Amino acid sequence: HNSSLPLAAPDTGEQNLNRMSGPAIALLLLLAPAASGQSGPTIAGFNFSTDVTEHSKIDLDQQQIEAALSNNYDFDTASQWYSLGGNSVKSDGANRTIKGFSTGAFPKMVDGNNQYFVTYSNYWGRKRNANSSTPQYDYADMFTGPACRGEATGMFAGADQETLSQFCKKGAVVQNAWMYVIWEMQDAVNDCFAGDINNNGGAAVAWDEAWAFYAGSLEGVDGSGSGVLLHALAEKRCPQFGTCTSGTSTAGDTTSTTIKDDAVVNARLLSLFKTGQTQILSGQCNRLQNTLHEVVKQMTVPVIQGALRYTYRADPNGPLQSSTTKDRAEGWVFASAVLPLIDQCNSSAASKIEQNMIWNAPTAMVDGYAFTKQQFESVYSCLGISCADVGGLRSEDGSYIEGMEPCVDILAGYNHKTNVIEHSEIDLDQQQ
Repeated sequence: HNSSLPLAAPDTGEQNLNRMSGPAIALLLLLAPAASGQSGPTIAGFNFSTDVTEHSKIDLDQQQIEAALSNNYDFDTASQWYSLGGNSVKSDGANRTIKGFSTGAFPKMVDGNNQYFVTYSNYWGRKRNANSSTPQYDYADMFTGPACRGEATGMFAGADQETLSQFCKKGAVVQNAWMYVIWEMQDAVNDCFAGDINNNGGAAVAWDEAWAFYAGSLEGVDGSGSGVLLHALAEKRCPQFGTCTSGTSTAGDTTSTTIKDDAVVNARLLSLFKTGQTQILSGQCNRLQNTLHEVVKQMTVPVIQGALRYTYRADPNGPLQSSTTKDRAEGWVFASAVLPLIDQCNSSAASKIEQNMIWNAPTAMVDGYAFTKQQFESVYSCLGISCADVGGLRSEDGSYIEGMEPCVDILAGYNHKTNVIEHSEIDLDQQQ
């Protein structure tokens, strides 16, 4: 399966960023190149070269979805914001919608060589249609749409309101928006190869739109705002997994939705997006394609962290001795958002993860959280991420939960028995 992975891009200098520690990343951000002639706003540290303000407001629709579901499971209102939008307006005056991220994906994402979209559409076509070879191009909407409408039918038959609520608000981000961010980057690559690299149009606009949909308007200029999209997801997971840039957060695994910190993932992505901005303006289209792949690797990390957190929380035989419908639902929405990539790496691992984490499994986490965690870890190298990238689930005092500690990366063929990733990164100083 590995040979067909779209993640297997040629090695570039950008990949070194994935192995850098928090302090090193902070220094690199200060030195990262910025595109010239910038004329747009700044969101979460990224200076747009074009005006994508309206695009960034898609997070206001997501905010309304979450508010509606928090109000006694108001699925009617949630579905309206999901399907009709109202805050993000296109140039033609029509509303941009989270639903449209999925229903409008075909044929442009296929014709535009979005390999990730093809991978996901093929996978869900097989899974949801009795091994059919027909791709399910609207796979994200098929997941998020019925949930936002509160429909406990079809593949969600028997789901309670909390389960559907989680599928709706989480699916909108990690299914619909996640893939559309990738599409905007691929669109920028396509424009670059077509010679449309104007600072105020073409590739520059598409690249800016990708960050707008990743972060959203609520993050503010420096990223300290209360966002609700993928940037916020990374901030929420980093204290739980010890992957914040400061390296000092001790929030651990908490049920709070307000504790956030600066995520290493976001710092890396910010630097990669700045690099891509420069590559566009200098016409380095092959390098831009490689940068896209590096971005996808990092975007995958918080999704896996989310899945891992709920392998632990949803295991009825684990330390918590509980398995709520909310925990099972959240585990499935995160797992399903990354299963197509895992399947390409190792179909057996993907099947085992599904058997344990699917929301309506006869027995939740039948093989236990430690076993399921190992299935994720078995494909890290194939996905282009490391044990250090993902970290480990921590308790409230900041110590790692037994069985959820970070795995150990293999360096140059040597399987270390302790975590010495930080020590190995001394070569990055020598490289600089």
